[in-house]
Amino acid sequence: MSDYLFSQFKANEFKALHKELSKVLDISQGHLQALYEVMQQEFELEGYPKHSLPRNIFHSHDESFQKCYKDALVIGVDIPSLLEKNNTISNKKTVVIVGQDPLRKSDKRVEEIDIATPYALHLKDCREKLPNTRLYFDLIKVLLDVGYQVYLTDIFKVWVSEANCDRGIPLNNQDCNRFIQVLKTELEIFEPVAIVTWGEKATSAIKSIKLEVKPLEFPHPSGAANGAWSKLMGKPATRENRINFWQEKVLDHLSGV
Repeated sequence: MSDYLFSQFKANEFKALHKELSKVLDISQGHLQALYEVMQQEFELEGYPKHSLPRNIFHSHDESFQKCYKDALVIGVDIPSLLEKNNTISNKKTVVIVGQDPLRKSDKRVEEIDIATPYALHLKDCREKLPNTRLYFDLIKVLLDVGYQVYLTDIFKVWVSEANCDRGIPLNNQDCNRFIQVLKTELEIFEPVAIVTWGEKATSAIKSIKLEVKPLEFPHPSGAANGAWSKLMGKPATRENRINFWQEKVLDHLSGV
């Protein structure tokens, strides 16, 4: 039995979440439920099981961007996830962590879309073996260990590359606004006691929503942001230093909410 529960949404939460996601992704409630269920079943499996969706899951409101989407080398889609300790405590308070988008890498055209979750934490090997994503899980684990459930979501649920390489292209303003409206309602559904942002774009999006809850801002935990972490902490961005700093700041913030 796993030490953690993955995306065990309450029925009303799931229904409300699907209603929001269906504003930006063409996916039925049954199909979304099936995706979560198979990820739950695979939560403790070794390796990297994959799941895919057809490209027509997303349709831009902008015709020129829709052509870029159609021609893209690779597209990423992540569905939100919920993590908590597998124990007898129900109705845990929620902390939301907001990231930017579902980045993907590929050196050839990928017709289907690999569908995953933010930071791929539905995969055992991403939680325990891959250095980057293992750090993400270690940060989240600080919150899980003190009794919170953690809702992970991206501002933009879709990431699109250029046609001839896997460099990302920005979404158009109209689609950005659609995703930000979805994010706003996600926060209303899960009623977090705290919102943590990873990276400047996530922080900017949350601030644009003008919530009563002030976000707790951090650089993205990836190695690319080591400089920002060093500057913030005033010491080298080692794994241990980042986890200790995160624990101190996050738990101090939560003690005041």
